Amino acid sequence: MPAPWSRSSGPSVAADPREVYRDRWLLVVDKPAGLPTQATRTGEPGLYEQLCATEPYVGLHHRLDRNVSGLVLLTLDRSVNAAIAEGFRAHTIRRTYRATLEGEVAAGTWSWKVDGKPARTEVTVLRQASGQTEVELRLHTGRKHQIRIHAAMNGTPVAGDMRYGGDLTQPGPRLALHAWRLELVHPVTGEPLVLTA
Repeated sequence: MPAPWSRSSGPSVAADPREVYRDRWLLVVDKPAGLPTQATRTGEPGLYEQLCATEPYVGLHHRLDRNVSGLVLLTLDRSVNAAIAEGFRAHTIRRTYRATLEGEVAAGTWSWKVDGKPARTEVTVLRQASGQTEVELRLHTGRKHQIRIHAAMNGTPVAGDMRYGGDLTQPGPRLALHAWRLELVHPVTGEPLVLTA
């Protein structure tokens, strides 16, 4: 089975975002690689600006790097902003990623500091082949570039990660990192939501 970011199965670079879940309070979008989550310093609009052009209100609570694809949770009603912000702060909103890392990786937990702050990433190995390892990564903290930094500190950077040392001798179409799964309790209905892309 191809990885979610491969040429044959994953979202193409700069493809259109796809709605995964919507109700009157929440919106979850599968962001393609190549699209920034928010406007860049040069003024290039991102996912957030696209949504603001069509929705009466959009609240942005977390971001994915431009070259990372996957699930982004947004609010459509200000009344749930505090609950969603607290869910990210307390890590009750669970985010799981899939990635291809360079080299062989052992299952376990990475607990190295990122920017001087505690950071923890849980690693599950899915398969190993041809000097790479496909993994599932669950964030227990949410530091900027946490997965990419932890993978590099482990000596097994994310494939295609130019910033943190991924192997570019055979570049793929993008960074091999995908925000695959999002789990939360709905802040209004109390319903457990488990969403994948």
